[in-house]
This record gives sequence, structure tokens and C-alpha cells, in this order.
Amino acid sequence: MDMDLLRRTADFRSVADARLLTMEDGPGRGQRLIIARNAAGIGFEIAVDRGFDVSSLSFKGVNVGWHSSNQLPFSPHDPDSEEGLGFFRNFDGFMVTCGLDQYSRPHDSDVTHYGYPNLKSRRLPQHGRISSEKSRLKRFGVEVGTRTIICEGTVRQSSVFGEVLELHRKITVPIFESTLLIEDTVTNRSFRPSEHAILYHLNVGYPFLDETLIVTGLPEPALCEINSTPPIPHDSFGEKVDHIDCRVTPHDTPIVLENKRCGFSLSLTYDQVALPKFATWRAYQSGVFALGIEPRSDLRPPEGGQLDAGESRTYKLQLDLLPS
Repeated sequence: MDMDLLRRTADFRSVADARLLTMEDGPGRGQRLIIARNAAGIGFEIAVDRGFDVSSLSFKGVNVGWHSSNQLPFSPHDPDSEEGLGFFRNFDGFMVTCGLDQYSRPHDSDVTHYGYPNLKSRRLPQHGRISSEKSRLKRFGVEVGTRTIICEGTVRQSSVFGEVLELHRKITVPIFESTLLIEDTVTNRSFRPSEHAILYHLNVGYPFLDETLIVTGLPEPALCEINSTPPIPHDSFGEKVDHIDCRVTPHDTPIVLENKRCGFSLSLTYDQVALPKFATWRAYQSGVFALGIEPRSDLRPPEGGQLDAGESRTYKLQLDLLPS
């Protein structure tokens, strides 16, 4: 036991907390959320029934993550609806995991490798299915011995005569540090090879996202492009996506988003070998107003594309919230 901490407080809610709640009203009614905070000022939510994603993030009372007009609906809309674009009726939150067998636009995929004679191809929806799947909660809470908040769960994306992909996610937040660590393992639980791809859609919104926000850490052409357009809502903006191949133009990490008006920055550190592709998503349309930073796997081997039976792949992201 942490005797020094126990001498100062008999209830660790004075420094950190993690609670499992069920929403009772609104579009998200019925879903489970883990609501957590630490002594360094980090507040976050985990959408247990929506891919175990980090649906909300704040620092010292200031909202960082993006919240859409969808308001975290539950049960999620069918990703296959609207010609594979049902994702946009679910899309919401600071971190939205895309995958586990594909990301990007809907397309038809050859599925003969699953060995089912009556199905030769399958329509894969926008950004895959994993963010709309329920999790099996392994553990959550404040661990006194390690002085950390730990939340852990597994999410499965499966079909008979199709993929059986399982995401094991562990989220660790030290009690007295402004760091959030995400450790993922994706495993092919079937006995056939399976397509595999993953994209981490990390989205920031107002008030952290405003015209004073500056991005650093990316290759110079991308930085010039993203910083040339101040984040100001426009009714007709739409979206702009810029792609980077880290194998061609590697960039230093961390990637830093700094807002001096808010008084702090958000930095992202990740493994460019495991996630060799990257994109920025600017959606400054009024009522949407979001900026996304998106490390992703390749859609082709060896960094992506396929997992053999029983094969696993691991990914790690570290987010730091630091005073300016």
C-alpha cells in the first residue's frame, strides 16, 4: 500500500477517480461510460459500448476533445447503412478507432480467403466497424500501488465465415502526471487469414480548437498547409485531408497542438514503424468545427493489410497535456 498517500487521504477520490456509469437520457441512453479524472487535471471518458474509445478529454477544466451533433448515440447506427456511410451518424468523440479490417471510403473487398463458397466479395463500410462494437470490460479503477488509473477491455469484430478480429486495449493515466497512454493489441482469432487496418482518429474541438491553435512536429509542407488556414468556423468550409507517408517524409515526434490562449498543449507520440501513414483532417465547417490528427497503419503488408490466423499486432500512443 502507498502509506504516504494514505496518511494524507483515506479516500483516493481526493486525487483520482474512475466510475462506471450508465447514461439515462438523450441519444446515448443505455450505454456504459467510464468517467475518470486525476490530480494533474486530466478528465476523460471511455465509451465502453462504442469500441472502448476515449470519447471525451479535458485538461484543468478546459475541453480538448471534439463533440459532434450526433451526441454519442447508442445503440450506434448500422455502419453498412446509407451505402456504407452510416459511420457519419455515429462519428463523435476525442478518439474514434477506425478498423479493424479497413479504414477510409466504402469499397467492395474480395473475401474468398475466408473460404466460404457463397460469398466472393463484401462491402466494407466507411472507416470499418470497430467503433460501433460493445466491449467486454476487463478492469477499471485507481490502482494505489502503482499510482495509476487503469482501464482495460476487449472489443471483438466478427462474422460467421468472415473476420474474427479482437482489440485488447489498456489505457493508463498516472495519478499525478498529465499523460495518457493507450496500448492496443489486435489479434486474428479465426483460423483463416484476415484483412487488417487501423486508424486512430484523434479529434480536438472548441475551446481548445480556435484561431490561436498552432501545430508543430510534422514535415514542413504539411505544417505550412495546416497552419495557413486558422481554425475559424465557415459555413461552407467542408473538409480538407492531407496525407503523409512517414517512410517517405518521416517526422519528429511528438506532434504538438498548442493553444496559448488556453495555456497548454496536447502532444502525441507514437511508433511510425507500426503506424507509417498519417493524415490531418480539417473540418472547419460551422457546426462541425473539428481538427483531427490521424496515425494509421498501411493498407498493405508488412505494416498492415493482413493478419494470419492467430497473429497479433501491437500499437502504442502517448498523449501529454502540458502547460505552455
